[in-house]
Amino acid sequence: MESNKEELNQLIDRYLAGDCSVEENRATNSYFNQVAADMADREPDKEIEKRKERVWKRMNIKSYPGTIKYVFRYLVSSAAAIILLISGWFFLYPGKQGVRLHNTRIQLVKTDIQPGGFGATLTLADGRSIALDSAKLGVSVGQAITYNDGSNVLGKEETLAPAVSLLTASTNKGQTYSFTLSDGTKVWLNADSKLTFPSRFVGDKRKVTLEGEGYFAVSHQANNSFFVESKGQLVEDLGTEFNIQAYPDESVVKTTLVEGAVKVNARRIEPGEQTIYSSSGDLTVEKADVFKVIAWKQGDFVFRGEPLEEVLRTVARWYDIEVKYDRDDTKRITVGGSISRSKTIRSVLNIMEQTEKVRFNVTGRVVTVL
Repeated sequence: MESNKEELNQLIDRYLAGDCSVEENRATNSYFNQVAADMADREPDKEIEKRKERVWKRMNIKSYPGTIKYVFRYLVSSAAAIILLISGWFFLYPGKQGVRLHNTRIQLVKTDIQPGGFGATLTLADGRSIALDSAKLGVSVGQAITYNDGSNVLGKEETLAPAVSLLTASTNKGQTYSFTLSDGTKVWLNADSKLTFPSRFVGDKRKVTLEGEGYFAVSHQANNSFFVESKGQLVEDLGTEFNIQAYPDESVVKTTLVEGAVKVNARRIEPGEQTIYSSSGDLTVEKADVFKVIAWKQGDFVFRGEPLEEVLRTVARWYDIEVKYDRDDTKRITVGGSISRSKTIRSVLNIMEQTEKVRFNVTGRVVTVL
């Protein structure tokens, strides 16, 4: 036990010093924030308070009062934490809807499915569809359309026509990609998403349309706002970074402001806030769990007690699977945890099965919840 605690202390120290591997950094961030969310009712002592400020500074995410209390005390108190940090973890929250399931033996998934990766399709105004190179991280749109390494997407000499035209960038399930628009705005598209934008912006208003999920880092231009339209919602950006989730199969649109300033349907929100827009036109504002919202962009799944049905919708988009349920009551089980999106479906489902509250069967690309 003492040696495990010492290893944990060493891991934390390496993290603070910036010496962790990519996988250790990602796992530490995810586990740190997940534990933090469940410790909000405890007051930190001075030493822990100082240490957590250093961690959040390294993570470049603002800390909010009551968010990360007593985290390190819990990190170093659990011998199992090292395994959780590196492999990811899930647990079943107490059933808020009164769901009760008997313990069952773990049933290992017999079929494995690889995670998604880079990829997208760019559709030009003339109808041509170009499958973007999955070995490249993104493209930039200017007079020509180029990959991040400078190579031309359309062909060695081909450029876009001088007239403004509409382009559509789309990702399938299991794909993610980044796009730099003509004004310098950068957009990361999550799986199963679509962005429609002009080849160049003219006039005093820049506007794009999003379906699915995207993270925007908007290039500030004085007296030239940037607008994102999605499912009846209009976001006006004043030069900032924000995330929009607007999938057709989700009942609401969620817009989360990371930094800067935006107006959502003319209502201004502050960094760390999230708007929830319903199909009936209702708009509410609440504090956001920023780390959870943008975890997909960092390469993680992070859940905080969402219903299993909602969790598996997110998982399904990344692994390109179909989810079926033997019983409706399993949809309401509430799930929390964190795991890298680079893991196979076997890793994700097996960890959930270790709660002994839910089992899965995989046949081809169909996952059945038993």
